[in-house]
Amino acid sequence: MSDGTLVMLVAGAAVVVAVFLAVWLLMPATQATSLLEQRLASLPDTGGYDIDLLTGEFTQPAFERIVLPILGALGSMVAKRTKEGQLQHLRALVGHAGSRQRPESVLALRLVLPVVFGVIGFGLALLASGSVKPPMNFLIPGIGVVAGYMYPTLALERKAKKRKKLVLLALPGVLDLLTVCMEAGLSLDMAMMRVSEYDTSLLAQEFQKALNEIRLGRPRGEALMAMAERNGVEELSSFVRAMVQAEPLGVSVASVLRIQSEELRRLRRQRAEEAGHRAPVLMLFPMMGCIFPCIFLILLGPAAIELFAHHA
Repeated sequence: MSDGTLVMLVAGAAVVVAVFLAVWLLMPATQATSLLEQRLASLPDTGGYDIDLLTGEFTQPAFERIVLPILGALGSMVAKRTKEGQLQHLRALVGHAGSRQRPESVLALRLVLPVVFGVIGFGLALLASGSVKPPMNFLIPGIGVVAGYMYPTLALERKAKKRKKLVLLALPGVLDLLTVCMEAGLSLDMAMMRVSEYDTSLLAQEFQKALNEIRLGRPRGEALMAMAERNGVEELSSFVRAMVQAEPLGVSVASVLRIQSEELRRLRRQRAEEAGHRAPVLMLFPMMGCIFPCIFLILLGPAAIELFAHHA
């Protein structure tokens, strides 16, 4: 077997592994299992088996049964040598992204993907140049190593940003529904249950998760604060703090909800106005690059043709 064929085989295998890991990391985030679901899964009649008793097949995909445990074990070894502050930041990032993976898996990916992308880069540089020639045979693998190291964190940050935007957009409507339910005579817990039943937004699912924790005996304030920390949205954290402080002080929760809803709508209107003011500045660069050359061509094109014709 020639060296070129061997390099192509290694590069192809590395590409398959990298694509497999990248697709898994970019999968739509699923909601993390709540405390209620964890306890129900431990019961014998809730379908919490690894093997289906009727068909004899595994209920979990092979990736979750084989690859994830390996990544978790490798990530645990890396986590022991990682600073606690970095681990806390990574846990918060995974929670904000709503990802189902563990921080140890992210650490393992940051260790594995640089090697995979470096091998891919080396194979591409070797195939492009035909032999080992600096500097391309060092530059492309170096770029691959840096990209493989940064990709897991950047993907989580992208998912977290998208998730925060969804929560922020759904927050005023959810607060209005909570206010209507409480003014109709429902308690806060019942209002949260109504929101989770009739609203399909991501924030309604978060309220359902908090309500499950409350039913299991967790104090309402702690469950709401955990929901705010899990999503990392400043407006949601402000609302939760106001709710937690209102009940011990005897303040009407419905009044607090109405004030918070009006404040959030005012902030959203301000953000829309700010985005509208930024639009002309952002439109300037496409106009300079695409529209202005066409205008100059139409206006100055005939004059340039006549000028060249006279000189000819």
